[in-house]
Amino acid sequence: MVYYITGSNLFGQWLCEDAVINKFRIFNAPKHDDSGISLNGASLVQINWSYNIFKIAGSFYITGAWGGKEQQLIKLSLPAEFTDLKVELNAVGNDYKLLLIGKNTDSIWAMDREKRETKRIRFCAETPLEEIVKKQKIETNIIKSVFMNDCCLHLTSDGNVYSGILPSYVDTRNCSGQVIDIRCGYEHFVLLTEEGRVYTWGNGRRLQLGHGDISSQEVPTEVEALAGIRIIKICAGGWHSLALSTFGDVYAWGWNDTGQLGINNDKGNSNESYSIPTLIDLFDEQNAGVTKNVKHIACGSRHSAILLDDNTVWTTGCNKYGQLGLSEEKYPSLNYFKKVFHCDNECELLCGLWSTVIAS
Repeated sequence: MVYYITGSNLFGQWLCEDAVINKFRIFNAPKHDDSGISLNGASLVQINWSYNIFKIAGSFYITGAWGGKEQQLIKLSLPAEFTDLKVELNAVGNDYKLLLIGKNTDSIWAMDREKRETKRIRFCAETPLEEIVKKQKIETNIIKSVFMNDCCLHLTSDGNVYSGILPSYVDTRNCSGQVIDIRCGYEHFVLLTEEGRVYTWGNGRRLQLGHGDISSQEVPTEVEALAGIRIIKICAGGWHSLALSTFGDVYAWGWNDTGQLGINNDKGNSNESYSIPTLIDLFDEQNAGVTKNVKHIACGSRHSAILLDDNTVWTTGCNKYGQLGLSEEKYPSLNYFKKVFHCDNECELLCGLWSTVIAS
């Protein structure tokens, strides 16, 4: 796997000297001192504010700030019990905790970065569940976890959703179809069902729920503006969200203070926020409409990135750390999507809070 990276490197998480990377470049990692393993070809598991998580040969490697030091490249020490369990692990984290998730098990291991303590949490044994879940008696295995700041979601093999490091059941009985994807922002949550329907809940004070107002929702509530559109991908930024339809159209809503929605309008690309999902139109440098379909979407804290079916990457929003793949001095922000890169091979997009990565 080859990664093209741009954005914040303030903690040395991309293992190079520049504090800000403002143009897509290939991630070139040195060999780990102890193991001799190179991270080139490793899987990038998660991009955080101060550190990244890579996985190779069943082991996790941390780059950036760790153990009170920056510019780190270390192999993560796992509790001894993992050797006996012989389970495949996934990892997600924030600046305070790292969660190790046993793939296709019912367990999470929460690692406190400051106390250096690890606690095992089992869904069935320790999680307070609603009676409706207890009655189902379906085996609960974790298939996906997402983590942004203090917001955390888990999706299980039976289509149930749980919230928090100590997971609590999220009531999705009103959702049409089984849940197939989950995302979280700083204060809001988004889920997608197999029927292509989008539901949001959490804090709505910055219009990030897409329901047309600033009300908060305690349970997943369908985004009515998308009800007649089959959605195949969702993503969430700090206080905004994107949704990709089966026709290759992108819809954006939420906070737009730095142009992260990328919506062209008749007000001259203003930074107006949008309370309901709004279709994004793309224009080239000659201001001609672009008819290519979008095939992938990603969100950072206050920026967005999309990948078209011709493998061009377009970005919009805050560019304080060069996360748009453009000079932060020339373009401190953009309020419309601009083409910034073309990938020769098939690729996917990943966004950290203040960075953008192309995986090819």
